[in-house]
Amino acid sequence: MDKIAANKKSKPLSLFLIIFLLVVFLSSCAKVSDTDNDSADDGNDPCGNAPGNGSEIISGPSGPSGADNDSVFRSLTVDPTNPDIVIIGTERNGIVKSTDGGVNWTRLRYGLRHDDTGYPEIYDIGIAASNTDVLYAATIDSNGPVIGDYPSSKAGFYKSIDGGQSWYRKNCGIDNSSIPVVHVDPVDPDIAIIGIRGGYPSFTELRDQYFDGGIYKSINGGVSWGRITVEANDIYNDYLIIRMANTDSNTLITFGFNYDDLSLNLGFLKSTDNGSSWIQFAPDLKGLLISYFDISSDASVIYAVSRDEMKILKSADGGNTWSEFQFQMSCYALAVSPSDANRVLFSIMDKLYLSTDGMQSYTMVIDNIGSTFDDIVFASSNNNIVYAVTKGYLLYKSEDGGVTFSLVKNIRSDVLNAIS
Repeated sequence: MDKIAANKKSKPLSLFLIIFLLVVFLSSCAKVSDTDNDSADDGNDPCGNAPGNGSEIISGPSGPSGADNDSVFRSLTVDPTNPDIVIIGTERNGIVKSTDGGVNWTRLRYGLRHDDTGYPEIYDIGIAASNTDVLYAATIDSNGPVIGDYPSSKAGFYKSIDGGQSWYRKNCGIDNSSIPVVHVDPVDPDIAIIGIRGGYPSFTELRDQYFDGGIYKSINGGVSWGRITVEANDIYNDYLIIRMANTDSNTLITFGFNYDDLSLNLGFLKSTDNGSSWIQFAPDLKGLLISYFDISSDASVIYAVSRDEMKILKSADGGNTWSEFQFQMSCYALAVSPSDANRVLFSIMDKLYLSTDGMQSYTMVIDNIGSTFDDIVFASSNNNIVYAVTKGYLLYKSEDGGVTFSLVKNIRSDVLNAIS
């Protein structure tokens, strides 16, 4: 009788225990799924993911000064599903976003660390085509660690899961905060590839310590990063652009170079497994400073800007052979229409040109604006919509595939200096 009574009494206790364990399990799951909303750790901050002063909103500089030139770098980004949604990263003023084709703008800074000079340079922004609320920001200040109290530690890698309203640091596995480029897989928003710029810090404390460059990949939304071994000297390289073949999201192309010693260049690199491994190609271009390039939708046609030589080079066979187009001044940004490999927009100093026959001829479409173009982007959901932005934050828009452009907004005067 005593045993039977004891068993009867244990049932409510067992049920309570099951409910308790279930609550604990669901709570732990909630914490795991909420990692993007709370990047602070136990206080030791081993990854450099603590928000720091990111919740304190500052304006940033009111104009170019010193080494800051109001550059956009490669950060002009158009939502892949909506050509009216445009995002631009700035040199020291955070990020701005428009949802109506560039007419009205909001400033997005919450979560970005800063110092008395402003925010880190927003070099590139990646957006997930399968979930456009997911954004990634590749930022730099100086080569240096992502942890500690250094100028470099406000830069590094950031992620947003709410369309850019708030940002969270994602630096586990990253040892160098100088990150100029990010690519996001169009199908899986948790897969991202970044290029890190190798070099010495510009600040005194660690000036003699070299911080490696390299290509890194995350498959868990930036929670952790793993380095991809490429070739010898990859630690001495810089990567500014990663392009994906639209017809095969596993095919990626980048270009590795060293500003100070071009003999250390890796040159053009290609991946056919979504960034997990890379091979060199186009050896004839390896020693050049390719400052900008773009590819056709199937990656068979490549246009590359050799700024030092004032040339645009073109390959129609995936990089095996190349033709050259010589100019009298330096070339800057360049973009190829995703739907027409012969339609190319490119800039020479402060002029923008359109070619519709693969560079055999071209027409000036923007003239003498007094500032070089930093970035040009065809909207992937509507290739007739093209945006082009200059150093100094002048944004131009075309609705006829680049034949004509209109000035949409002076982002410096009308946005950054108008919204505190």
